[in-house]
Amino acid sequence: MSNQNRKKILYLITKSNWGGAQKYIYELAIAARAAGHEVAVAYGGTGKAGAAVGHLHEALREAGIPTYPINHFARNMSPLNDIQAFFEVLKLLHNYRPTVLHTSSSKAGGIGALAGRLLRIPKIIFTSHGLTTDETWRPKWQQWLIYLGTWLTLLLSRHTIMISTDTVARTRNMPSMQDRASLIFNGVAPIDFLDRKTARAKLAPSLPQNALWIGGVGELHPNKNWSVIIEAMTALPEKTKLIIIGEGEERPKLSALIKKLGLENRVYLAGFHTAAPLLKAIDIFVLPSIKEGLPYVLIEAGLASLPTVASNLPGNQDIIKTGETGLLVEPTATNFATTLQMLVRDEGMRRRLGQAHKAFVEQTFSVNRMCRETFSLYDSKM
Repeated sequence: MSNQNRKKILYLITKSNWGGAQKYIYELAIAARAAGHEVAVAYGGTGKAGAAVGHLHEALREAGIPTYPINHFARNMSPLNDIQAFFEVLKLLHNYRPTVLHTSSSKAGGIGALAGRLLRIPKIIFTSHGLTTDETWRPKWQQWLIYLGTWLTLLLSRHTIMISTDTVARTRNMPSMQDRASLIFNGVAPIDFLDRKTARAKLAPSLPQNALWIGGVGELHPNKNWSVIIEAMTALPEKTKLIIIGEGEERPKLSALIKKLGLENRVYLAGFHTAAPLLKAIDIFVLPSIKEGLPYVLIEAGLASLPTVASNLPGNQDIIKTGETGLLVEPTATNFATTLQMLVRDEGMRRRLGQAHKAFVEQTFSVNRMCRETFSLYDSKM
């Protein structure tokens, strides 16, 4: 690559605990460096200001990509922390001087876009992994402030990448955003899966290894709505077990619910794992979220040929065609229980949905395509 085409790229993300947004940044950073660009990544901790860094930090360091901590990044709104984080980002941008600033997640997007504008960074690109305005569990006043903040983030960024057809359509309907948002689907690289027996022994040796495992992957956070699946387990046969792979702030609440419902021998909170290689441990995949962008875990579940039941959300609809590549339901315990009962009884349906799921994601969600389309934005005029 000639020096004229070589870019200095800084990726900025709010949290570093491993999830879809972090996987996205990791894949782009690796591909950008392989393409000959100078790359660095800056991030906060695991959700609270001053928290320890998460798995993204380890993955990037192992890959030899320079990293910078933003100590005051916090997921929730906190004026004092946000102001301090802004000055941390401003200082980093002043010293690093990227030609491309690519932000991901709402807090990093807003703070990064404002700091980047002040320093006249040539290209500021924001990737939204789902509109934060969809977090309906928040108080109304917070939802209103979040809408305003989201619109300002989109306005301050030179261009916005949306990862689902619904969110790109809604974004283009916002004031001054008609020509400043693009749809680029997430992509997943091929996965080296462990076989079912090995994955089960590694993931949850205490669970009956020959039982039917229902499983999900994601942060233990209100958006993921795990309580719905736990409650649904009370209506399912004793032979079914539930495993949730992930860690987060709702662990005490979910543990209490499991105990209250008497499900200690049937529901297992597995904690954090690099989940993708372990997915063949699962017989039926579930995702009961109330908010999603375009979930990596649904793509990965497809590569593992898993029959899937997910919430009927716009981003999920880009991956799960109900009755064809999986099943979509409204996210209540009753709906999940009814649908899971059907799948538990019908092994043939599980096999058919899993095979169709795999064929669709292999055709549609390539990491090479995602990187190619993203890097073309870095080259475009804004």
